[in-house]
Amino acid sequence: MIITILSFFLFLNLQCQSFSVQQNNISLSGMSSDNDFYQNTYLDGFSNTTLYWNIITDSMPSNWEFSNCFPLCYSIGITSGTLNIADGQSYYLNCHFYPNNTSGEGFISMEITDSITTETVTWHGVAGNVGLEEDYIFNKNDISTIYNLNGQIVEKTTPNQLYIVQLKNKSFIKVFITE
Repeated sequence: MIITILSFFLFLNLQCQSFSVQQNNISLSGMSSDNDFYQNTYLDGFSNTTLYWNIITDSMPSNWEFSNCFPLCYSIGITSGTLNIADGQSYYLNCHFYPNNTSGEGFISMEITDSITTETVTWHGVAGNVGLEEDYIFNKNDISTIYNLNGQIVEKTTPNQLYIVQLKNKSFIKVFITE
Protein backbone atom coordinates (compact mmCIF):
# COMPACT_ATOMS: atom_id res chain seq x y z
CA MET A 1 0.00 0.00 0.00
CA ILE A 2 2.76 2.47 0.91
CA ILE A 3 4.60 1.75 -2.36
CA THR A 4 1.41 2.45 -4.31
CA ILE A 5 0.91 5.79 -2.54
CA LEU A 6 4.57 6.79 -3.05
CA SER A 7 4.37 5.78 -6.71
CA PHE A 8 1.25 7.90 -7.14
CA PHE A 9 2.96 10.99 -5.67
CA LEU A 10 6.06 10.37 -7.78
CA PHE A 11 3.84 10.11 -10.87
CA LEU A 12 2.08 13.38 -9.97
CA ASN A 13 5.43 15.13 -9.45
CA LEU A 14 6.71 13.96 -12.85
CA GLN A 15 3.49 15.09 -14.51
CA CYS A 16 3.80 18.55 -12.92
CA GLN A 17 7.32 19.23 -14.15
CA SER A 18 6.99 21.68 -17.02
CA PHE A 19 10.58 21.57 -18.30
CA SER A 20 14.04 20.11 -17.82
CA VAL A 21 17.53 21.22 -18.82
CA GLN A 22 19.66 18.69 -20.68
CA GLN A 23 22.94 19.76 -19.02
CA ASN A 24 23.18 21.80 -15.82
CA ASN A 25 26.98 22.16 -15.47
CA ILE A 26 28.86 23.35 -18.52
CA SER A 27 32.59 23.97 -18.96
CA LEU A 28 34.02 26.14 -21.69
CA SER A 29 37.40 27.61 -22.48
CA GLY A 30 39.14 29.93 -24.87
CA MET A 31 42.05 32.29 -25.18
CA SER A 32 42.06 35.63 -23.40
CA SER A 33 42.51 37.24 -26.84
CA ASP A 34 39.31 35.62 -28.19
CA ASN A 35 36.43 38.02 -28.82
CA ASP A 36 34.22 35.49 -27.05
CA PHE A 37 33.82 31.80 -26.38
CA TYR A 38 30.62 29.97 -25.57
CA GLN A 39 28.92 26.66 -24.91
CA ASN A 40 25.28 25.65 -25.06
CA THR A 41 22.72 23.19 -23.79
CA TYR A 42 19.00 22.78 -24.42
CA LEU A 43 15.86 23.13 -22.36
CA ASP A 44 13.03 20.69 -23.12
CA GLY A 45 9.42 21.84 -22.64
CA PHE A 46 6.84 19.45 -21.14
CA SER A 47 3.93 21.90 -21.04
CA ASN A 48 2.82 25.27 -22.36
CA THR A 49 3.95 27.81 -19.78
CA THR A 50 6.05 30.90 -19.14
CA LEU A 51 9.53 30.53 -17.68
CA TYR A 52 11.41 33.19 -15.77
CA TRP A 53 15.20 33.21 -15.90
CA ASN A 54 17.62 35.19 -13.80
CA ILE A 55 21.41 35.27 -13.35
CA ILE A 56 21.75 34.42 -9.66
CA THR A 57 25.56 34.32 -9.40
CA ASP A 58 28.48 35.53 -11.42
CA SER A 59 32.09 35.41 -10.41
CA MET A 60 34.42 36.63 -13.12
CA PRO A 61 37.57 38.69 -13.57
CA SER A 62 36.74 42.39 -13.48
CA ASN A 63 37.33 42.96 -17.22
CA TRP A 64 35.17 40.05 -18.34
CA GLU A 65 31.61 40.37 -19.61
CA PHE A 66 28.95 37.83 -20.54
CA SER A 67 25.68 37.47 -22.42
CA ASN A 68 23.08 34.74 -22.80
CA CYS A 69 21.02 33.31 -25.64
CA PHE A 70 17.75 31.72 -24.56
CA PRO A 71 16.90 31.22 -27.45
CA LEU A 72 17.21 34.88 -28.53
CA CYS A 73 20.60 36.44 -27.88
CA TYR A 74 20.54 39.20 -25.28
CA SER A 75 22.93 42.12 -24.99
CA ILE A 76 25.71 42.22 -22.43
CA GLY A 77 24.25 43.33 -19.12
CA ILE A 78 20.81 41.70 -19.50
CA THR A 79 20.49 39.36 -16.49
CA SER A 80 16.83 38.30 -16.51
CA GLY A 81 13.95 37.61 -18.82
CA THR A 82 11.02 35.37 -19.71
CA LEU A 83 10.44 32.63 -22.25
CA ASN A 84 7.13 31.12 -23.34
CA ILE A 85 7.65 27.39 -23.92
CA ALA A 86 5.49 24.76 -25.61
CA ASP A 87 5.05 21.09 -24.83
CA GLY A 88 7.45 18.93 -26.87
CA GLN A 89 9.75 21.77 -27.95
CA SER A 90 13.48 22.20 -27.20
CA TYR A 91 15.04 25.62 -26.64
CA TYR A 92 18.62 26.72 -27.22
CA LEU A 93 20.35 27.99 -24.06
CA ASN A 94 23.92 29.28 -24.02
CA CYS A 95 26.31 31.70 -22.39
CA HIS A 96 28.99 33.80 -24.12
CA PHE A 97 32.09 34.80 -22.15
CA TYR A 98 33.96 37.93 -23.31
CA PRO A 99 37.44 37.84 -21.68
CA ASN A 100 38.57 41.23 -23.09
CA ASN A 101 42.25 40.20 -23.20
CA THR A 102 42.24 39.14 -19.54
CA SER A 103 43.31 35.62 -18.53
CA GLY A 104 41.39 33.96 -15.76
CA GLU A 105 38.38 31.88 -14.92
CA GLY A 106 34.85 32.58 -13.85
CA PHE A 107 31.34 31.23 -13.71
CA ILE A 108 27.76 32.27 -14.34
CA SER A 109 24.73 30.58 -12.73
CA MET A 110 21.25 31.02 -14.17
CA GLU A 111 18.07 30.03 -12.35
CA ILE A 112 15.14 29.04 -14.55
CA THR A 113 11.74 28.66 -12.91
CA ASP A 114 7.99 28.59 -13.27
CA SER A 115 5.46 28.06 -10.49
CA ILE A 116 6.45 24.38 -10.11
CA THR A 117 9.93 23.59 -11.47
CA THR A 118 13.26 25.31 -10.77
CA GLU A 119 16.59 24.39 -12.36
CA THR A 120 20.01 26.03 -12.19
CA VAL A 121 22.48 26.04 -15.07
CA THR A 122 26.12 26.98 -14.42
CA TRP A 123 28.76 27.79 -17.02
CA HIS A 124 32.39 27.68 -15.87
CA GLY A 125 34.80 29.40 -18.25
CA VAL A 126 38.59 29.54 -18.40
CA ALA A 127 40.51 31.92 -20.64
CA GLY A 128 44.20 32.05 -21.45
CA ASN A 129 45.89 30.28 -18.60
CA VAL A 130 44.84 26.74 -19.43
CA GLY A 131 47.73 25.05 -21.18
CA LEU A 132 47.80 21.72 -22.93
CA GLU A 133 49.54 19.30 -20.59
CA GLU A 134 50.48 16.41 -22.86
CA ASP A 135 52.74 14.76 -20.31
CA TYR A 136 50.53 15.27 -17.28
CA ILE A 137 50.59 12.17 -15.08
CA PHE A 138 47.22 11.65 -13.47
CA ASN A 139 47.39 11.43 -9.71
CA LYS A 140 43.84 10.59 -8.64
CA ASN A 141 44.39 12.44 -5.38
CA ASP A 142 44.92 15.73 -7.28
CA ILE A 143 41.89 15.46 -9.58
CA SER A 144 38.53 16.92 -8.65
CA THR A 145 36.58 16.47 -11.92
CA ILE A 146 37.24 15.46 -15.54
CA TYR A 147 35.15 17.03 -18.33
CA ASN A 148 34.86 16.15 -21.99
CA LEU A 149 34.77 18.98 -24.54
CA ASN A 150 30.96 19.08 -24.29
CA GLY A 151 31.31 20.07 -20.63
CA GLN A 152 30.02 16.71 -19.41
CA ILE A 153 31.61 15.07 -16.39
CA VAL A 154 33.27 11.76 -17.32
CA GLU A 155 34.38 8.92 -15.09
CA LYS A 156 36.77 7.31 -17.60
CA THR A 157 38.93 8.79 -20.33
CA THR A 158 39.29 7.48 -23.89
CA PRO A 159 42.56 7.46 -25.88
CA ASN A 160 43.09 10.20 -28.48
CA GLN A 161 40.67 12.59 -26.80
CA LEU A 162 41.09 16.04 -25.26
CA TYR A 163 39.75 16.60 -21.73
CA ILE A 164 39.55 19.47 -19.28
CA VAL A 165 40.66 18.39 -15.82
CA GLN A 166 39.75 20.36 -12.71
CA LEU A 167 42.27 19.86 -9.94
CA LYS A 168 41.42 20.03 -6.26
CA ASN A 169 43.30 23.34 -6.03
CA LYS A 170 40.53 24.75 -8.35
CA SER A 171 42.86 25.12 -11.36
CA PHE A 172 42.08 23.63 -14.77
CA ILE A 173 44.31 21.97 -17.34
CA LYS A 174 43.67 20.60 -20.81
CA VAL A 175 44.93 17.07 -21.24
CA PHE A 176 45.20 15.03 -24.42
CA ILE A 177 44.99 11.35 -23.53
CA THR A 178 47.22 9.25 -25.79
CA GLU A 179 46.93 5.84 -24.15
